[in-house]
Amino acid sequence: MAYCSSIPRRLAYYLHFLAALLLFPWFLITAMINALVCGRKEDQIQGRLAVITGAAQGLGRQIALELAKRGCHIAVVDTLQKAAENTAKYLRDTHNIQAKAYLVDITDYHQLLAFRSEVLNDFGVDVTILINNATIFRISDSNPVRHEEIQNMVTLNFTSHLWMNQLFLTRMKELNRGHIMAISSLSALFPADYLQIYAPTKSAIRAYMASLRAHLKCENYKIRVTTIMPTFLNSRQYEKDFVDLSGYESITPCLDSTVAAEQAVKALLQGLEEISLPRVASLTYKLLEFGTTWQRDWFVRCLSPKFNADELHEKLKQCSDKNGDIQTSITVV
Repeated sequence: MAYCSSIPRRLAYYLHFLAALLLFPWFLITAMINALVCGRKEDQIQGRLAVITGAAQGLGRQIALELAKRGCHIAVVDTLQKAAENTAKYLRDTHNIQAKAYLVDITDYHQLLAFRSEVLNDFGVDVTILINNATIFRISDSNPVRHEEIQNMVTLNFTSHLWMNQLFLTRMKELNRGHIMAISSLSALFPADYLQIYAPTKSAIRAYMASLRAHLKCENYKIRVTTIMPTFLNSRQYEKDFVDLSGYESITPCLDSTVAAEQAVKALLQGLEEISLPRVASLTYKLLEFGTTWQRDWFVRCLSPKFNADELHEKLKQCSDKNGDIQTSITVV
């Protein structure tokens, strides 16, 4: 009897699957037509103020340059004080904007509270563009990792996004305008056995931003929320070494951070909700979602190179020491 009752449920599952499979080409074609024919115009941001975490170098710095080209004032937030000051000075010297460096540990909520007051006093305008970019990248598998490292990664990669958004979103709601961008990762879409701490934090960002976007739309706020999911970037030596040593160079070579920043800022100002970099990765992900769990796992396992995470981590630390990189497991992507 129980077996018989399960037949309608199985039939419904396969009917839904078939319907989704038949509708997928229509969704794909309409999306392509919309992207090609109905191109969105960029919002004008001249004279507005953007806060960018992890903006001293890497992708954060390139995003700051893209926004500065459009006349946006920049608050450069980082723990690398000298690099942050150099970035702020470069922005001031090359563009007719205001820019200032702020030494802030975004894993400390009290420092963020003080920073909010300071940045409003320094610039005299409201923060209506928020870029949550800073992150910690560390390879890890199921072997134990020190609990301090785990907590720090979760706080910086995810919790800090919640804190920053809550601190600045209230005023954006009052003004009924603003842009919020979060840098997630392709690891939020494609599971990897060597990113068992990092990838879940990036998946959490994607889910949180989707929830935030849904709420703001439901309440009719004109605040744009964008999630960027890039592959490995060439902006940090640690990531470049990882791609070379792990064997990922032949599968997913590093993306140029300048190109990534251009695409990210365009997506933000055009109001795109979510993009992957490279863009074709999102299509691959959607196609994989049609398969079963074991099929997706098999696909990822076939593509992923094999290595020992602990051994590779030690090699990366040695490379970092050799290159004089003091942040052996931190990358601002």
